[in-house]
Amino acid sequence: MRSKSAVLASAVACSLALAACGSKGEAPSGGSGTGDTLAIGASLSLTGALAREGKLTQEGYQLCQDKVNAQGGVPVGGKKLKLAIEYQDDTSKPDTAAQLVDQFNDKGVKLILASYGSANTEAQAAVIERNGQVMVDSAGADNKIFSKGYKRTFAVLSPATEYASSIVKSIAELAQPKPKSVVFLSADDGFSKTVTEGGMKTAQEQGFTVMSPQYFKSGTSDVSSSLIKVKGQRPDVIIGSVHLVEGIAIVKQAKELGVVPAGGFGETVAPPTPDFAKTLGAQAENVLGSSQWTPSTKGEDKYFGNAQQYTSDIRAKFGHDAEYHDAEASAACLALTLAAESAGSTSPDKVRDALAALDTASFFGKIKFDPTGQNVYKPMSVIQIQKGKAVTVWPKDAAEASFIWPGTAS
Repeated sequence: MRSKSAVLASAVACSLALAACGSKGEAPSGGSGTGDTLAIGASLSLTGALAREGKLTQEGYQLCQDKVNAQGGVPVGGKKLKLAIEYQDDTSKPDTAAQLVDQFNDKGVKLILASYGSANTEAQAAVIERNGQVMVDSAGADNKIFSKGYKRTFAVLSPATEYASSIVKSIAELAQPKPKSVVFLSADDGFSKTVTEGGMKTAQEQGFTVMSPQYFKSGTSDVSSSLIKVKGQRPDVIIGSVHLVEGIAIVKQAKELGVVPAGGFGETVAPPTPDFAKTLGAQAENVLGSSQWTPSTKGEDKYFGNAQQYTSDIRAKFGHDAEYHDAEASAACLALTLAAESAGSTSPDKVRDALAALDTASFFGKIKFDPTGQNVYKPMSVIQIQKGKAVTVWPKDAAEASFIWPGTAS
């Protein structure tokens, strides 16, 4: 019995080693390049509360692998390496996401693409630092992740403080008549709180009267108590620092409770997602939303071309319109690919240094990192639901349609 167990344990160990090392069965010391492949680990929320966004993130990573490999791979040190992304399901739990990063490290996989969401990414970042791995973050926007002195995590997306701030800026610039007061309704998770802090600061700078924010449990579908509290204040604008479920609840329950802002609604994350307009129907009309990327985003690169080409590629491969969750994931994979190419090596230290120096245009916009690892150089876009479709209305040089104001649906 002991003999059989020993043989089985040995077989499992060999299997894991081969999975980590590719066809050659042996990884060069300190790197993720093996034979003709570049091994990349990705812990993703494929089940659990964040599964929808996690699967979109996987789509973005997968399209990047396909596009790079279609060109023969990424040039590294005189030869081309095919991307080989290994996926693991973290079930939408931060602790599991962190443990899976450790498992990748044990298998010699040093280059990592982040999970979905700020909580998962924050948990991973601490492990990445400890292990000497390097991670490109596609969906962890909370500024607090980058206030801890980490040197090995880089985020391609605009930081959380810009999500609501961009909506406020668009209203201040384009709304006629300009509204006077704004109130923020926010989920109580770390990301949403940071979004609210940034939005309130920008609103004050733009001269709005900013009412006291109202917080509710993250993931709730009942925000009625917060709406009742602000109803008597009659704010001109209601901005939700939310995800999809809470965002739908705000608009739906505001209608039911007779909370009708004179200007309209703006929300983070939810409106660019097709399920928002599909679920709310006419109630979604003219709601503003912030987006990391739209099909009218400026810039292009050698793997994806421009934003319009990216949109076509997502539709051809996955049968739906490209969402910013797809795009930010592809951009993270692109950044890691370009860094390996620039470094001429798969060494995590050299790839880290190349990421720190990266300054490039892309289909996603500018990718460049400040000393903390954040991409503060790429502006966010503002979309508005018009005739059931999310269209870009700000900034004006990328607008697909005119800004409609007042924006409250009749």
